Amino acid sequence: MTGWQGRLLPCAMPATGRENKNMAMDLRDPNVWISHLLENLPEEKLASALKDDNPNWEYIDGEIVKLGSLAHSQLDIPELQRRGLVILASESKDFRLLAHLLRTLQHAGDPHLALRLLALYVEHYWAVAAPQNMAHKKRFASQVIKRFETGIEVFSQNAATAQRDALSGELAKLAQCWQSHNAPELAQATD
Repeated sequence: MTGWQGRLLPCAMPATGRENKNMAMDLRDPNVWISHLLENLPEEKLASALKDDNPNWEYIDGEIVKLGSLAHSQLDIPELQRRGLVILASESKDFRLLAHLLRTLQHAGDPHLALRLLALYVEHYWAVAAPQNMAHKKRFASQVIKRFETGIEVFSQNAATAQRDALSGELAKLAQCWQSHNAPELAQATD
């Protein structure tokens, strides 16, 4: 792992009246990720897709291709994560955005947090969030699951029993969520 996990980043939080605009976003804290994912949005924002001309989405979508490539060293993962979390909390629950954020966690070797976020997303937003075309959404989900395969194996070999049990619990919860959303093929792939 690289040194980026230890950084605290300035945070542009959604306006709730509780935040301090100058506070830092601790990307090492799972609660930061979960709270941004679960931040309430108006119904129209829940279902809306990110627009291609959204500057933060353009940045994230353009930069994510560097992950794992020769240009990886040029990628500012904390900035990508920060922008993505701010969008999730304030603009959209678009699954494409979540897939990119999960990829950064998978690459950093944190499959447990990534699985937890995915299970929460499926539980709360799968049926309503963009993309509305379920075939496209399922294709993105299949790609996310495939990326978990090697990471989970390596994580499990190095993890303590409690960590492995927590990971197994998240996998079971995710499979159950997909089953309840009539996506048995994703539930089976998760199992």
